[in-house]
Amino acid sequence: MTREEFEDTARREGYGEPKLVCFDPSSRSEMHQHDEVSFVFVVEGEFILNTEDGAPRHGPGDTCILPKGVNHAEEVGSDGATILVARK
Repeated sequence: MTREEFEDTARREGYGEPKLVCFDPSSRSEMHQHDEVSFVFVVEGEFILNTEDGAPRHGPGDTCILPKGVNHAEEVGSDGATILVARK
């Protein structure tokens, strides 16, 4: 998926305006939850979404959806990562 396709899909499916988020190299957040569905597009780097169901790795052009209320931690590879995230 391209960035433009992601933004079009987010708009069409009722998500809010996508926000650019940059992560430092080899960083990992604490486990937490969001009260909205998150639609994520990886712009660059490696983005890992750690949940009770696993830790899938996503690279540039990949997307994922994180349902609201899912306990998770964001992690990135050694080069850091930049993502777009839209929520609803």
